[in-house]
Amino acid sequence: MKTKKFMEIFAREAEEHLQVLRRGVLVLEQEEFSREQVHELLRSAHTLKGSARMLDLGDLARVAHQMESLLKDLEEGRRPVSPELADLLLVSTDALEALVAQAHSGGEVAVNVDAVLEGLETGVMQKVAPPAPAATEPEARTTGESVRTSVAQLDRMFNLLGETLIVRRSFGERGRQLGQLLGRLDGFLGGLRKAEKYRQLKGILDDFQRLSLDLEGDTLDLGYLAEELHGGAMQLRMVPLESITDEMQRAVRDLARDQGKEVELLVRGEQVELDRTILEAAKPMFLHMLRNAVDHGIEVPEDRVLAGKPERGRVELAARYEGGFVHLTLKDDGQGIDPERIREVAVERRLITAEEARGLSDEEAVYLILRPGFTTRTIITDVSGRGVGMDVVKTNIDRVKGNLVIHSAPGEGTEMFLQVPLTLAVIAGLVVECEGETFAIPLHYISEILRLSEGDILTEGGREVVRVRGATLPLLSLGDILGLPRRQGGGLGGTVTVLVLSFREQQLACLISRSGGVQDLVVKGMGQQLKSVEFFSGATILGDGSPALILSIPDLFGVGLAGKGTRLRQEFAATREEALRGRVLVVDDSITTRTMEKNILQTQGYDVTVAISGEEALAKVAGAEFDLVVTDVEMPGIDGFELTRRLRELQNYAEVPVIIVTSRASDDDRRMGIEVGAQAYIVKGSFDQGTLLQTVETLIG
Repeated sequence: MKTKKFMEIFAREAEEHLQVLRRGVLVLEQEEFSREQVHELLRSAHTLKGSARMLDLGDLARVAHQMESLLKDLEEGRRPVSPELADLLLVSTDALEALVAQAHSGGEVAVNVDAVLEGLETGVMQKVAPPAPAATEPEARTTGESVRTSVAQLDRMFNLLGETLIVRRSFGERGRQLGQLLGRLDGFLGGLRKAEKYRQLKGILDDFQRLSLDLEGDTLDLGYLAEELHGGAMQLRMVPLESITDEMQRAVRDLARDQGKEVELLVRGEQVELDRTILEAAKPMFLHMLRNAVDHGIEVPEDRVLAGKPERGRVELAARYEGGFVHLTLKDDGQGIDPERIREVAVERRLITAEEARGLSDEEAVYLILRPGFTTRTIITDVSGRGVGMDVVKTNIDRVKGNLVIHSAPGEGTEMFLQVPLTLAVIAGLVVECEGETFAIPLHYISEILRLSEGDILTEGGREVVRVRGATLPLLSLGDILGLPRRQGGGLGGTVTVLVLSFREQQLACLISRSGGVQDLVVKGMGQQLKSVEFFSGATILGDGSPALILSIPDLFGVGLAGKGTRLRQEFAATREEALRGRVLVVDDSITTRTMEKNILQTQGYDVTVAISGEEALAKVAGAEFDLVVTDVEMPGIDGFELTRRLRELQNYAEVPVIIVTSRASDDDRRMGIEVGAQAYIVKGSFDQGTLLQTVETLIG
């Protein structure tokens, strides 16, 4: 009778009854006695017994039968509901589950059936090790009205659908390019109306254009189908939160009983669905956080009464949709987190220095519990003390591109807020460019995109910062963090593009080259060889068919806040300096000539300083360096010839070019100009803008 087909059916049936048993026992323990509730459990045990006998599964049938007997006593009032009885029923359910797994998949399962049977008969269960579940094979299972398939098969199908979306986008891009080519060809043919065979060429072009329109329509249809298929496949990956809450209830109950505490776990939003990958990552996160809440947060009843609280502690898990995310809140009414104690422990365990601890606010200090190796326990138990639990939370929340916010009030309790995307398969991302490379950033990490000028950049504590809505944010360069080489000719313009990134209540400003548009990104894995590469969490194909890496924002924050900042103010100054073609001193007592020469030179990029006399010019060259001097001759006091002669006597100006611009046009004056050391002599009568600029460019470029 134990054919594979019947075992498949039995395993699927047993899975549902085991879930009824496990959930029903917990409800029975927490709520008032209900004959109807007990009868439902009895019915599940009875069904399991009958099915097991049909398949000649003796041990399984005996355990189910004894469990049925105990539930019958309970239903008829011969035994009361007690925590010990609930323990007995839960352990028996675990034994049934292990026996079902053994029968279905084979292998060794360490179930002490005699001990379980004795416990169910006497009401006292000996301490036995929990049965290890047998390994299950991920092969497909089929029935008449529904089909069950392996997760691996589902993932393969989903990946193929993701590829279909990418190809559809490529079709759209190619169609756009084809339309542009046809437009150019149409314009070209317009100039050949009198050429031979013009009509024939025009007919071919018209056929191409009709084909292009048909292709555009087919691409749209393909897009709609691909989107619909992708949406349907997405639904196959979605799993309700309630699929993991039974295990949470059990974990809280067992730990609370072991520690002599009374704890109630309330779950709201159990029907909220998440991507299977995210739920798999969320399950160990929640179990660690719940254990922490019970172990570290909730007080024993006596202490709670002394603190004016109910004897029974309360832990709430709530889930809700918001935008493209699921918001999960885990809140307890325990003793909260003492930030001062957290600082002390972090310093004792050498996770941070005493100086760093003093620099942390209370709100920042609570996040130290996420550091690997952090624990407030002095001894290691099977529940806590190794400092790995919250590290697992941090690692998993980073893996699913989520965000974690912790609020705690000593004496009142702790609230942990998690934001996770509905799915990791498709995300909304901003495409950015940095030093010639293209990257994508998950949109939910980006608060703002700013264009900053030099005046917006401040320096505090030797580091460049920007002020955004009253907050001072460190300014970092994405290119520096990633170690990208600077592109040639990549000097700063008048403004730079900066992203304001948010993560765990922290913000930083990240310098990029430019931002592109927002796209829905089909996320691809990095593969085994590249999965540990820092700063990247995946890859995608953009709409134009080019690949792009997806940045890991938690990694950027990990190094960014402690890393070196930007030197934008220096770079702005250097860019400005490079833009100047030279520093010129213009000396003339005529305001008209002086202003005209200044404007001519400034419009061509020269940095111009003016002086109204030879004496003022000598004073200015004593305090600054100029690349060239333009001077009149006839001025009050020192004339231009004398000024040139004195400049030649100065060490710094012995070789600096001097242009004399004057109305004196005699050969003697020209000769004098050359003798005193001028490199050029321009007569105002023949003066024009081009002559002055050409002369200046010849001398200093």
